[in-house]
Amino acid sequence: MKSAKYIAFFVASALVVFGSAAQAGIEELRIGFAQHDVELTGDPARESGINIQPQIVFKSPRILSFMASPNPYLIASINSDGETNFAGGGLLYKRHFGASDWFWEFDGGIVYQDGRTKLPPPIEAAERLRIIASEITFGSHMQFHFVAGLGKVTAANWDAQIYFEHLSHGQILSSDDKNEGVENIGVKFSRRFNNK
Repeated sequence: MKSAKYIAFFVASALVVFGSAAQAGIEELRIGFAQHDVELTGDPARESGINIQPQIVFKSPRILSFMASPNPYLIASINSDGETNFAGGGLLYKRHFGASDWFWEFDGGIVYQDGRTKLPPPIEAAERLRIIASEITFGSHMQFHFVAGLGKVTAANWDAQIYFEHLSHGQILSSDDKNEGVENIGVKFSRRFNNK
């Protein structure tokens, strides 16, 4: 199964990266677990599974100081049921509430997803209806990636957060009128290397 291959690859990669994080300009290594395709409107979900999400957060380079120093990140998402996977990167802002251990986070980036982008033609009515009921039609492989999170420092170099995640092409990355997108809700754990 393709998702199993992704998982094995990223677990091996994470072990290598973890060992050299302090020398690689890495600020955090993260692992997230999210419920895939959460329908906020109450409609039944069309896709299933848990998204396993390794993420690397880099130290903010000086060139981004004019943007209030966001952190670049790379992320991958591997679905446990073989549904939509994605990978990409962007910038994130993580800020504490005053001097407390609590913080908020906002991520914005672009990812490539491997799910469905188009429906079959109307002449294939049965297959078209099956897909509409059981799969998300994204309209484009390229998607905007947005995350809003709330978290807390749990130990000297560790923190945890709950997060809401949204993927959509926003009629910008594609002109296709199909733009169903997907929402995921989960929890992630971070190992920090900046000793903050």
